Amino acid sequence: MKSHATAKPSAEHAVMSVLSDLVDGTVAEIATAGKLGRSTVSKALAKLESAGEVKRREGGRDGARRLPDRWRLARRRARKTRSPAGGRLRPGQLDGLVLGYMREHATGGPLGPTAVAKGLGRSAGAVGNCLARLAADRHVRQTSKHPRRYTVR
Repeated sequence: MKSHATAKPSAEHAVMSVLSDLVDGTVAEIATAGKLGRSTVSKALAKLESAGEVKRREGGRDGARRLPDRWRLARRRARKTRSPAGGRLRPGQLDGLVLGYMREHATGGPLGPTAVAKGLGRSAGAVGNCLARLAADRHVRQTSKHPRRYTVR
């Protein structure tokens, strides 16, 4: 009877784990770091790319020599602003992120939802709703309606 505790993780899982530690990597670098074969890594990357989990940047050429493609996680930017556990934000947690960003960038003048959303790597719609709620609660002040702009109180 086999023990489930010693089960080897799938190649896709191993590749995702390696890419979570790398900014980007070639098939050879990922294979070495994950102690996997290059063929195994290539097949796993193909599956992960079709699932939208990883992105490929073509290597291009150096004279006659073809440079290797580089791979990275597809959602790296969004993960930077997520909750410490790496999951979705809890209700009200976006308020703190938006207020913190607004305070850090207060000297640049009024900010719109799109600028704040880009800075946080979040949805502009969610940030716009958050700013409207913060304005109603008097945490921020709306300085113009068209285009919507806000400042911190």
